Amino acid sequence: MQTITSKDNPKLKAVRALVRSKKDRQEASAFVIEGVRALSALADGSALPQYRLKEVWVSPEASELAGRFAVPVYDVAHDMMEQLSDCRTSQGILGVVEYTSAPLEINPEQGNYLLVDSLTDPGNLGTLIRSAVAFGFDGIFLHGDTVEVFNPKTVRATMGTLPFSRHWKTGNEIFQTLERAGYDLISTVIHGGENLREMKFGRKNVLVIGSEAHGVSAAVQNRATRHLSIPISAEVESLNAAVAGSLCMFTMRP
Repeated sequence: MQTITSKDNPKLKAVRALVRSKKDRQEASAFVIEGVRALSALADGSALPQYRLKEVWVSPEASELAGRFAVPVYDVAHDMMEQLSDCRTSQGILGVVEYTSAPLEINPEQGNYLLVDSLTDPGNLGTLIRSAVAFGFDGIFLHGDTVEVFNPKTVRATMGTLPFSRHWKTGNEIFQTLERAGYDLISTVIHGGENLREMKFGRKNVLVIGSEAHGVSAAVQNRATRHLSIPISAEVESLNAAVAGSLCMFTMRP
C-alpha cells in the first residue's frame, strides 16, 4: 500500500478528474465506484467481465480493507478522500474501474430488457439499473439523450449493482433489431394503456421508460407494440420514473 500525501499528486488528480469530468471518463474508459460490496465483487470475479478493478483508494478508517485487493492500493488522509468522493460523507474506500464496451447481444429466444428514453436524472437511472439487476432483466438500452451511466450520481444510485448490469447506448437501429427478433416493445403511458395488474407478458419484452418531464417520446411511442399504464389514485398525477419502472420490472420479472 502506497501513501499519498500531496494534493498535487498526479494519480490523485487523475481520480479527481474521473469524478468530475465526463470527457475524462470517456477518454480513460474508466469511472469511480465506492463501497465495499461493489469493489469486492470486482476483486473476486463475480462482476461482469467488461468491468476491471484497476486500483483502490482508502482513508485511515478503511485501511484494514486494503489486504482484500490484488491491485495497487493508495492510502490518503480523510480530507483528501472527501475530495475524491462524490458522497457527502465518504465511506473511506473507492476504486477506479476500467470498462470495456460489450457487444450488443439480444437473446433470440426469450428475455426482458429495459429501454430508457432520454432520462436525464442520474439518480433515477441508477435506481432503474439497480432494479433491473434485482429483477433479473437481461440488459438496458440507453436511447436518446439519456444521462451517462458512469456519472458519479448514477453510479452511487445503483448501490453497488452497476458491475452486474449490461447496458448499451443505442440509436434508432435498435428498434429494427428488436422487431426482427420478435420482441414486444412495451411503452409506459400515464393513461390509456393496458392495466399493469392485468397484463400478461410473453417471452420477449422490452419495457420503455421515458424522461421525467415528458415521458416516452412520440417517436418511440409510435414504434411500441403495446402500451402500459400503472393504476394510481386521482390525487397523484404521475409516478417518478424510477418508481414506475421498478414496479413494472417487478411485475414482469421472470
